[in-house]
This record gives sequence, structure tokens and C-alpha cells, in this order.
Amino acid sequence: MIPLHLDRLGPPGLVHVQARTGQDFTIPAPQNPAPQADPIQTAPAPTGTSTGANPFSTLERGPTTTEFALGAAALVVLAVLFLFVRQGVRTHLINRRATLDAANGASWMLFSALMLTAAILVSATVGRLWQAWAGLAAGFALCLVLFGAALVLFLRAPDRRR
Repeated sequence: MIPLHLDRLGPPGLVHVQARTGQDFTIPAPQNPAPQADPIQTAPAPTGTSTGANPFSTLERGPTTTEFALGAAALVVLAVLFLFVRQGVRTHLINRRATLDAANGASWMLFSALMLTAAILVSATVGRLWQAWAGLAAGFALCLVLFGAALVLFLRAPDRRR
């Protein structure tokens, strides 16, 4: 460690740092500069067709932090809204004399299906993933399975009477 002293010359607020010998401290230039590598020449990808394995190669840019925050806020608002819907379905089934377990199962399955659908739609919108149709199709297929299960549970719940 080099002991330094403060030079009290100059306007207030500026601090001059000097070594005890009176010379200013400077960073020396590197002794062996690294040779500059030649940039790799690549052929431009053909437009209109995606030949690579990456389905996101056609995207012009990634989502920003603001877009992520807006997407997360939209999911929170939808989750609160879907919880009210879940409670309404549960109350309706209980009024139709369904057991509490059957009403809870049907309402939570409906909530799960609604939230998964909302998450897929929000992430596809935020990430501009509408070109990635294979991933969206698989997600929506899972949503259909969940909605089908919720419908079956909803229709069978009143049969399980208290």
C-alpha cells in the first residue's frame, strides 16, 4: 500500500491525490497488448424461413424490464380476479348441495386452468412468442385438459351430496 497525502490546493470539493514524491499517480499502459482477433465472418441468415433449431431466432429484441413488470402485474390482477371466480363457483356448488371436498376440487381445478391460460397468454404477449406456435399449442393443449377436468368435476360435484 502506498501512503498518500491530500494536496489542499485548488477549489474546495476537488481532492488531488499525489504520492509523497510529488508525482501524480498514473496507470501505466499494458506491456503486452493482446492481439486483436479478426471478427468471424458469418453468412447472413436467409429471410422468411427459419432453418435453425432455435424458434426464437426471428425475434428482433428481448422483452424489457418494464414489459416483465407489466406482465407480472397483469398476472397478479388476474389471479385476484380468478380467486373471486373460484369462490363463486365453490359457493354455487355448495348451494347445490355438493360436498365441500367436491366443490373445492372443482373450483381449484377451474382456477388452475384459468391461471395457466392467463400465464401462457401474458408470456406470449410479453415475450412476443406468437411465432413459436409449437410451444403455444402444447400449452393450450394442457389448458384444454385442465378445463375438461374442471368441467367433469363441476358436473359430478352435485352428485356427491352432503
